[in-house]
Amino acid sequence: GHITTFGGHPVCCAAGLAALNYLINNNIVESVESKGALFEQRLSKHPRILEIRRSGLLLALELGKPEYLYRLMEIFKEVGIMSDWFLYCDTAFRISPPLIISDDEIRDSVRIIRECLDRL
Repeated sequence: GHITTFGGHPVCCAAGLAALNYLINNNIVESVESKGALFEQRLSKHPRILEIRRSGLLLALELGKPEYLYRLMEIFKEVGIMSDWFLYCDTAFRISPPLIISDDEIRDSVRIIRECLDRL
């Protein structure tokens, strides 16, 4: 089995409800698609990126070769980016930012990612 230490506890339920209310009351979900599209549009032209798979703000960027991906993860660590690849796909890395990321933060993130990709 599986045990959820905090599952069903009133404090956890209150925190979950507060988070849900924040998402609803601040229309956070409505902007997710346009934010994901901004990432995609700004990264899609880089020559190292062969394909972008995306749903909202969840992105997979295909590099085509595991050695590119492994090297990129090292470069990311050097510049302070936290990313990872997929369990069954060691040729693509993920971008999964918080839903509240701003357009300016996206543009800055893309700039840093592109600089890292240029080092491959």
